Amino acid sequence: MTILQRSFMLRTPDGIVEKVSVQDDVLDCAPYMSKSGMTFSGCFQVKRGNVLGTRGLYKLYGEPLFTFETRAKITRDHDRMEDLIKRFIREFSIYNALIYFDNFTIRAHDVYKKSITLEDTPYYMQGHLFIYRLKLSVELSTERKTMEEKLLNHMITFSNSVSTYHELDEDVHISPGYGFFVQSTEDITANISSPDHGEIEVSLPAGQWLFLHSPPRRDLD
Repeated sequence: MTILQRSFMLRTPDGIVEKVSVQDDVLDCAPYMSKSGMTFSGCFQVKRGNVLGTRGLYKLYGEPLFTFETRAKITRDHDRMEDLIKRFIREFSIYNALIYFDNFTIRAHDVYKKSITLEDTPYYMQGHLFIYRLKLSVELSTERKTMEEKLLNHMITFSNSVSTYHELDEDVHISPGYGFFVQSTEDITANISSPDHGEIEVSLPAGQWLFLHSPPRRDLD
């Protein structure tokens, strides 16, 4: 199967749900809390005025309904933050919205959609490394020509120069895994070697490819 979406959640064969977007405006609602409990971030979804915790990847449309920011921490207490958000909702008469929060920010989006979850079979897999074929109509702003990439303990060598795009380029978002996006105008081969899984050569027809490495299995959203 060829992936057609620019933002999606992808359940890999090892059971990890990866959140992936390519040049799309998204909000990754992965909750975070430090060991002290005083630094945190996450999302709430407001449905008919009720505030519910939510996870996953959301595609955003347009500007936020409102943004509240402070230089100092708004609060170090998660329960207090939830109370403040509920107060904002009452004050602004918000009945349906996606709310992002961290210690310094409360931001509400009223036009959004949760990204689809795909159960796609990889074009190729080696250990926790998965390759998926994409078909996307995008023009990425930052590209790097290369014939070799390293993805954790996998060394990938291409037969010809390809264009690669990474999270650091701000065009690609992958979480909780690691990966990069490849674009080639001609058929190529990729030699993939790993000390744990040996060496293999993969034929990749011209087009766009996602190289994705999932982290070790644990409870993830």
